[in-house]
Amino acid sequence: MKITMLDYLATQVADYAGEGQLDLNWDKKEHVFEITLSLTAQNKAGQEVTDVAGKLSTQDKIDFQDQILIYDEKRLDPAAVAEDYLALLPFSGKTGLAQQTIDGLFAYLPEVMADGLSDLMAFLNEDTVTTFELKWQPRVFEQQVAAQGPIKATDYLAYPRY
Repeated sequence: MKITMLDYLATQVADYAGEGQLDLNWDKKEHVFEITLSLTAQNKAGQEVTDVAGKLSTQDKIDFQDQILIYDEKRLDPAAVAEDYLALLPFSGKTGLAQQTIDGLFAYLPEVMADGLSDLMAFLNEDTVTTFELKWQPRVFEQQVAAQGPIKATDYLAYPRY
């Protein structure tokens, strides 16, 4: 049985052992995968936090989420959704995505999440830090992908057929 993008992504998400939590959502109709990155931190000082929607909260636990979109470059204009995601990763229709790209992503995510948790704690505990968001560095991601080795045509994980 040939492993698909869905199979491989699901395994990588399930095996993730870094800070925070990852979840995978596959939208069959739109031909996209969303990886949700979740961080939780204690707001022991009861700092007032305003979320992106403008809602004020003083809860003792802060949950933060952001997403990475893996999309079919033949079906979606990334400019239309770029503001809604931490990162956008294209794949090529039925051909799918190279395993090295997914491996590079999951090699980079622990760094993104660890730095994010540290930044979230600084946001909650230091008066000088007034905003928080996860940081995505395309160059670091590309270096992680390159470190996985050269990509050959046989390395692609096909889009699932369901």
